[in-house]
Amino acid sequence: MISQETSRNLYKSLKDIRTKEIKELVENPVLTKDDITLSKIIARMIKENAHEVFIQLPDDKSVSCINIRDILLAPNSESLKSSTLKIAVPTLTEDDSIGDAARIMSLHRLRSLPVINSDSKEVIGQISSRRIINYLYDAFLEKKINDQKMMSASDMMTQGLIIIDPTAKSDAAKVTMMRESIDHLPVAETQADGKTVIKGIVTSNHLLQTLVPAENVGGEESQGIASEQEIIRLADRKNILTVKPEDTFISTIESLLKVNSTYAIVQSPDDKQLGIITYGDIISVLGEQTQSEIPIYIMGMPNDPSEAELVKSKFHSIVEHLSKISPQIQEARCKIKIKDRDGGRRRYEVSANIYTAHRLYVYTSTNKWDLAPIFDEMIEGLKNQIGEVKTEHQNDSLRYSGG
Repeated sequence: MISQETSRNLYKSLKDIRTKEIKELVENPVLTKDDITLSKIIARMIKENAHEVFIQLPDDKSVSCINIRDILLAPNSESLKSSTLKIAVPTLTEDDSIGDAARIMSLHRLRSLPVINSDSKEVIGQISSRRIINYLYDAFLEKKINDQKMMSASDMMTQGLIIIDPTAKSDAAKVTMMRESIDHLPVAETQADGKTVIKGIVTSNHLLQTLVPAENVGGEESQGIASEQEIIRLADRKNILTVKPEDTFISTIESLLKVNSTYAIVQSPDDKQLGIITYGDIISVLGEQTQSEIPIYIMGMPNDPSEAELVKSKFHSIVEHLSKISPQIQEARCKIKIKDRDGGRRRYEVSANIYTAHRLYVYTSTNKWDLAPIFDEMIEGLKNQIGEVKTEHQNDSLRYSGG
């Protein structure tokens, strides 16, 4: 947990980064046409090393997106068309800020967003999380931000690794990534002494490779063999990036950029895996801190102004109420994810971390279509936790999936 002083210094030191216009960070977009087969889109994503591709309709100029996770479980990618999976995505203009881009990326779990011309509405580029992270690192090298005021790796990591057994099949990994809305899945096994050892890391990019049809001896194409192979065969087993809990914000970014990795496992001196840091975790640092005596961070703020105001009001009220029960609250963090979509509706998952001097209280909502009832349930869940005297030890942070 970050101290209140460090938290405020961090937020203040990143102000120039958050408010900078994205104009200088715009890259060439990865665009494709509407209503083409997913197999062609997959080939394009692999060629461009892209996490998303964008589609702009010529009539209304609307922009849609297809994400790797959206197609991992798609049946028969040879015949399925992009129109069946594409979803509308918010757009940015060159005058929008890095903070705006980071907020939307965090909410929609995307690594890039389309940038349009403010007049013609044509897509003129894209901004990526990697480009933002590079800019953060360059700003440090140019002494525009002070690393001494930054958080450590253990502060910004996502705790509680979701892992998968080495004998699990690739289809099980796809299901896990879709269910958990993640792109990195450690492949691990438990030894006789109870110690968990990571054998490799499989990413959504690895799994995308299994959707590329391969010709068999008879000249026919099949994806069946790839989907049935053990996940350890797909995983990266040699270049697993690890960082120490005390590593700084900037040194962690430097490690990621140096080896061109999209993740880092946070590992203690005794080789215990404490969590994972991804591009999304770094981008979320640019999330909004509300005005309060207690540092409050909200990542993934909704685009709709009324929903954003509801989130800020609700979470602020929750923290204020909890501080009366437990005056030792030192920091509060809220993260909002979109777990599912149905037309214009979105199903949300909201998690909250409440830090006190001696304990971390965690609450994760059940998936709901409306944000208001999520926060109404959150206050009750956290009140029950803080109000109870618990003696049991903290649960194991590793969760298995598949196998």
